[in-house]
Amino acid sequence: MANKFYYLKGGAERYLFELRDLLIRHGHVVVPFAMKDGRNESTYWSDRFVSPVQTDRVRLSWQGLRTAGRMLYSFEARRKFSGLLDEVKPEIVHIHNIYHQISPSILPEAKNHGIPVVLTAHDYKLIAPNYSLFHNGAICEHTKSNQYWSAVRARCVKGSFLASALAAAEMTLHRRLGLWHDNIDRIIAPSSFLATLLEEKGIAKTKIVHIPHFIDATLWHPHYDGDYALFVGRLSSEKGVETLVRAAALIKNIPVHIVGIGPEDIRLHRIAEELGADNIQFKGYLSGEALRHEYRHARFVVVPSVCYEVFGLSVLEAYASGKPVVASRLGGLSEVVREGETGFLVSVSDPEDLAERMEVLWNSPDKVQSMGQQARHLAETDYAPEVHYRRIMAVYNDLLARK
Repeated sequence: MANKFYYLKGGAERYLFELRDLLIRHGHVVVPFAMKDGRNESTYWSDRFVSPVQTDRVRLSWQGLRTAGRMLYSFEARRKFSGLLDEVKPEIVHIHNIYHQISPSILPEAKNHGIPVVLTAHDYKLIAPNYSLFHNGAICEHTKSNQYWSAVRARCVKGSFLASALAAAEMTLHRRLGLWHDNIDRIIAPSSFLATLLEEKGIAKTKIVHIPHFIDATLWHPHYDGDYALFVGRLSSEKGVETLVRAAALIKNIPVHIVGIGPEDIRLHRIAEELGADNIQFKGYLSGEALRHEYRHARFVVVPSVCYEVFGLSVLEAYASGKPVVASRLGGLSEVVREGETGFLVSVSDPEDLAERMEVLWNSPDKVQSMGQQARHLAETDYAPEVHYRRIMAVYNDLLARK
């Protein structure tokens, strides 16, 4: 199982570790391949990992050129991965996020060894140089075309000409070499939205399988009432927290808890202060039981993203806690939140619409309870670990039967 990071960095890594543990519980042996990092989880296989590299600030220098070359095609990763395959002889190679730090140079090695490759898509890397499809506070649609250099002109990656040029060159090279398309047997899309975008990009429909993420609801204790509205996530522009802050200022009778940290932290505090939104509490970063406590005592959860969320893991956490969700009508969120059943969908970047739906739930305890119960039921059934395991094994077994 390959992923560039082997520590809990974000949603992709959380899913990676939860899937790993799920497979191990069912008796499978899971061997990781990642980049060396002092924050990594301990594993016997760490000596086989690739050397560390910083890819977030590539400069026009000799070291910068070496880093750029490795991002485009890592010979070290290919060599080490080939050695690992020789040593382990796995039945399946399951790829997650490998671009930049590892690169898709490893994929032909799996094919050379006759091993089927499965990729779980956690973002839009197969679609555009800007893998979040978000730039300058808005959806970055035009980068989805095969004219990758339009992303350079618009500086769609980190607002940088150099970063955008490198990302465009990376996609152009990988496409011409067929590194992704020719060496992946199945792509798992967590949402139908992402599956559709992949098809529009020219990936064969027969290669794409829609499998939603999962959550172990037994670790969460539902409570069908609460004292505040809750947001959990990174405080960054694409998460739409400013929309929530402005909505909260319109409904000051509703307490709002914001859990998370990020680059927008100071600015969001300032906006809340300017608007006199004293009903907002910024709780900082929480995890474990402290986070579950926040969910349990919320009345409902708000997910006001302004980007195309691939899935929305915070929605599953809300469901497991028995909470309705008010979310943006955008991307994968539109599939996970069932309008009028487990929550409401609202217009993107519209504080008035968001405030109106929040007020409806706040003043409707019976609706909160019924929606919360339906949400919990979904967490226990459609999004249960055993259901996910069967879906994953169906993909694995189908590929093994075709060998």
